[in-house]
Amino acid sequence: MGKVLVLMVATLLPTMSVGTPLSCQRGTTVVQDGIHDYGPLLDKAPIIRVLLTNDAREVHLAINGSYQITGSLTNIIDQGQDLQKSVISVTNNGINIGTKHYDNSELRITSLRDGEIELNNIRYRGEIRILQQFNNKFLVINEIDLESFVAGVLGSEMIPSWNEDALRAQAVTARTYALYKKKARRDEVYHLDTLELAYRGIAGETARLNKIVQETKGVVMVYNWNIFPAYFHSTCGGHTEDAGHVFEKDSIPPLSGVACNYCNNSKYSRWSTNISKSDIEKRLREANIYVSNINTVKTINPGTGKHGAKVEIISAGGSKEMNANDFRLLVGPNYLLSTAFTSKNNGKSIAFSGKGWGHGVGLCQYGAQAMAEKGFKWLDILEYYYPKIELVRVY
Repeated sequence: MGKVLVLMVATLLPTMSVGTPLSCQRGTTVVQDGIHDYGPLLDKAPIIRVLLTNDAREVHLAINGSYQITGSLTNIIDQGQDLQKSVISVTNNGINIGTKHYDNSELRITSLRDGEIELNNIRYRGEIRILQQFNNKFLVINEIDLESFVAGVLGSEMIPSWNEDALRAQAVTARTYALYKKKARRDEVYHLDTLELAYRGIAGETARLNKIVQETKGVVMVYNWNIFPAYFHSTCGGHTEDAGHVFEKDSIPPLSGVACNYCNNSKYSRWSTNISKSDIEKRLREANIYVSNINTVKTINPGTGKHGAKVEIISAGGSKEMNANDFRLLVGPNYLLSTAFTSKNNGKSIAFSGKGWGHGVGLCQYGAQAMAEKGFKWLDILEYYYPKIELVRVY
């Protein structure tokens, strides 16, 4: 096995050991339509653990068809047919589903008919795990194969009627990001949550989207044969941003930012909004950041895409700095659309004027759609927004 491929297996696919025998060499790779194909490095799509809800006191569960409930040791402790909508809750000594009590700190629920587990009125494929937490709270995780997960993400993250090549690019981006998170959090309870990638189970699927996902099955992006966090966002407003600038981490060429002249038609390309000072103060206070009587909010050290690295909040108590993207998320990403803004004191509110929607790093979704409409293929789109990548089919 070639040295580069050994490195790739070790870093890209954490579920495999470096010593796993593969009858391939770096020089014998087949490159077809721009995709490196060594033959499958994995036998099938890996399983992703997705956090659906955390610190919950109750959720509603229903199951259509036959199902099994197992404990943490995979022993079957219950089974049945057609579970009517029931409330899940926990007590100090176990988990309750409807009127039934299970003396377990963890339950796994599997339907024998794919996609027939319903949680809070959303249906999911795969397996549902319930894990008890402190103070009679619990979290719920969906364990699902990566391809089914990407199918559920695609229609939630991008407009389903968009051009197929834009959707294919988004599918590869989501798959790459999820596989990176699986590697980075391999020893944690879950790999990612629905705040990182929008995911609504089967509700995000259509026959068209499922076909598009299948056409890119197993394809991910790598840089120097390492998987990386393939960030994306709605609209960059003219130039994507360097990941190091936004997230305060080391940057790499695919995440260093590129000029984008394709998202001008997005309604989020330019925007303005008023957010009350009391709302800003309240949302910061919920994160244990205390300011009062805000006078000014301004960005510090804007990047090439004009997204601020930090914000400075000047209030009656003085000046406070914080990561700009953290500030945007705390205030509300649907209210403060990006950190590429200017602002002014408007009495009881702050008037923000800005461009773009999202953190600005990686794929610009509206830009990808415009590129696809102009005839660019999905590989071209990915190679534009993520310079110096290679595309690899891993299963």
